[in-house]
Amino acid sequence: YWCAGLQAGTVHRAPCRHSRFAYWCAASYWCAGLQAGTAFPLWYIANTVPFRDIVGHRGVTTRIARAIARDTFPPSVILTGPEGVGKRLAAMATAEATNCAEPRTDDAGFAIDACGACSVCRRIGRAVFPDVVVVEPPDSASGAITIDQVRDVVEQVAYRPFEGRRRVVVIDEADLMAAQAQNALLKTLEEPPSASQFILVTARPDVLLDTVRSRCPRLRFGLLADDEIASVLIDRHNIEPRLARASAASSGGSLGRALRSAAGELAVSRDAAVGLLESVAAARDTRGRLEGAKAFSAGSGARRAPAAARAEVRRRLRALATLLRDIEAVAAGADAPLANTDLQPQLRALTTAYGGKRGLRSFRAVDEGIDALDRNVSPKTVADWVACHL
Repeated sequence: YWCAGLQAGTVHRAPCRHSRFAYWCAASYWCAGLQAGTAFPLWYIANTVPFRDIVGHRGVTTRIARAIARDTFPPSVILTGPEGVGKRLAAMATAEATNCAEPRTDDAGFAIDACGACSVCRRIGRAVFPDVVVVEPPDSASGAITIDQVRDVVEQVAYRPFEGRRRVVVIDEADLMAAQAQNALLKTLEEPPSASQFILVTARPDVLLDTVRSRCPRLRFGLLADDEIASVLIDRHNIEPRLARASAASSGGSLGRALRSAAGELAVSRDAAVGLLESVAAARDTRGRLEGAKAFSAGSGARRAPAAARAEVRRRLRALATLLRDIEAVAAGADAPLANTDLQPQLRALTTAYGGKRGLRSFRAVDEGIDALDRNVSPKTVADWVACHL
C-alpha cells in the first residue's frame, strides 16, 4: 500500500476517495500524514476462508468451485439458508477462489480453491483487497442497507477491477436492503458488467423484491449437524467439550448461534427456560402461566430494538426445546447423550410434569412459537402462547 499524503490526524474509511483512485482501507485508519509515495505495513494476520475449511455444505461448495473453474458461475446469485450456517463464509471463499493469485486445482474434491497464503487471499481476509466489496447494514436506528450504499457499489462496478480477475460484491443480510436500494440495484443485476460478481447473502430471501429474486439464481444452504458444530467449537475455538456440546444442541443447526451461546448467552437462556418450565408446572391457572411467561421474556424487550428482543426470545425457546428433549430422554431412561448434562437434578424433577404426551405437546408448541417469531409475531405474544400450551 502506498500512502497518498493524506492530512495528518484524519480517519479514513472505505472507500477512500482522497486520491485519484478509490482504494480500500480495513475498517478505519488514523492517518499520520506520511509523505506521499511511502510504503507502510499492515500488521495483523489475514483470516482467509478457502472452501476446504468450510464446515458442511460440501455439495453446494463443490458446485460453486466447479462453476468458477469452468467460468460458468452466474454474475449474480443469492446464497440462502438459516442464519449462522456459513453463507457469508462461502461468499468470501468464492471471492478468494475467483481472485486467488495461486489457486489450487483438484484439491480436497474442489475443482478450484484459494491457496489461502498469497497476497490476494491475505488481503481479502483482512478486508483490504480493492476488488472485493462487502456491503452490510449500517449501525443506525433503521439498520437498513441504504440506497446510497448501493449506488456507491453500482458506481464502482462500472469500472474494471484494479487487480483481481473479477470485482466481487457481497451484500450481507441482503433482506435488510431498503426497497429503494433494491430498485437501484436492479439495472446492474439485469445487465451486470462482464468483470463483476454479485453475491446476495440472506436467511430470508422472500423479503427481497420479486424483481431482485427473478434475476438471481438461489443456492440453498442447510443446517449443520450437532457433531459438526461441536467439533468446530472444540477444535477451532478451544471451547470446553461439555459446553461445546450443550451449545451445539441448543443452536438448531446454526454455528453462529452456537458461538453466541458458548460466549455466555446459553446460561441466561437456559435459566429463563428452566424457570418457565418450573413456573408452568406449579401454576394452578392461566394467570400463573402468564406470570411465568412474563418472567421468561423479562429483559428481552425493555430498551431493546425489536430485532434484538426477538432474537433473545428465540434463543430462550431453543434452550427450552433442548431441555424438553433431555427431559423425555431422562423420563424414558434412554441411554442417549444429554445436551444439558449439568442440569440433571432439575431434569429429573421435571419428568413428572413433562414426561410422555405432555412433553411431546410442549415440544410442538415451542417449535410453533419459533416459527411465529420468524413471521414477526410479537415476542411477548409468543411467550404467552407457549406458556399456555406447555
